[in-house]
Parts: sequence; C-alpha cells; structure tokens
Amino acid sequence: MLLESIVLAVFIGFLAGGKLTTLLEVRVKKVGLLIVGALLQAVAFWSVKSNLDFGFSGVVPILHSFSYLLLLGFTVVNRSFPGISIVSLGIALNALVISLNGGLMPVDPTYLPEASLRLLQAGTGTHGLVTEMTHLKFLADIFYSDIPGIGKQLFSLGDVFIDLGIGIFIVRTMRIRNGEAPRKL
Repeated sequence: MLLESIVLAVFIGFLAGGKLTTLLEVRVKKVGLLIVGALLQAVAFWSVKSNLDFGFSGVVPILHSFSYLLLLGFTVVNRSFPGISIVSLGIALNALVISLNGGLMPVDPTYLPEASLRLLQAGTGTHGLVTEMTHLKFLADIFYSDIPGIGKQLFSLGDVFIDLGIGIFIVRTMRIRNGEAPRKL
C-alpha cells in the first residue's frame, strides 16, 4: 500500500500546485538509517521469497525487527518535517506488535490466499498468523481492502499512520515555496 500512497500523494501535490523539484531538494538527516533499514527489510522479504536458509531460523525475524528500529531512528531525527511524526507513530506501532510476536507481523488468515496461508502455517516469512496467543491483535495486519486496479491488501493500523504521514510529507513539501522552511505537523 505504501507505493500506491506515495503515487497518490504526488498526484495530490501536483493538483495542489506543488512541484516535484521541491520534494527532491529536501535534505534529511541520517539517510543511512533509512537506506539500511529498507535494505534489511528487502533482504528479509527476498530471503523468504527465495527460500534462502541462513542456518538459523531466527535470522529473518531479527532482521525484520532491527529494520524497524533503524526506520524509527530515521523518522525521529527528521521529525521536524511535516507528517514525519505521524510516520514515526506508525513505525512504532508496527515495531511494537512485531517485537511482541517473535519478530513477525501477525496477519489475519481470513483474507489470505491458500498458498500464502500454507507458507505462514509452515513458519515461513516475515509474517505469522493471528492466533489466540497473538499479542496486540488490534495492531496486526487485520484490515483488508480490495481496490480496483490496486488489488487485495492486508494492512495494519501502523501502516495507515505510515501512509498518512508520508502523504502529508509529500503534499506539504511539494507546496513549499522557494526559501520557505517546512513546518511541522
């Protein structure tokens, strides 16, 4: 859902008279935290998709959990930008539910395709099934949408805050005039 939210925010930014160049000129702090956090998530997802065996079953959950700490650190040091505090809240909520559930994001099995359900039942991936033992179920991937053209998506409350915050950041930043400082939201 994140990519779709970014595209929608850029579109809204254009409609609101914003310019993509102002977004591209933003100078954030500690961009390395963002890059390494995103890379760790990519490695975790890729290793699951490729059935890569690290020799220790806990590697993927550890990478997944640690990536959220890095992403949270990035958003905290950049909280002065519009919407980034909301992104921080979303990342913190996702990090909390993931860390309390063994490094896996719990997922409501109701809407999962059969193939995904079998993989999660086998203990494969960065996600786990919501069960009676799941901590903080209300923060898990329990919300479902089926948007024409985008497809079926499961998402969490944290994801909603992340997407909303990034949308605010993009639209407000695109609308900044030359020399104007971005305001916090």
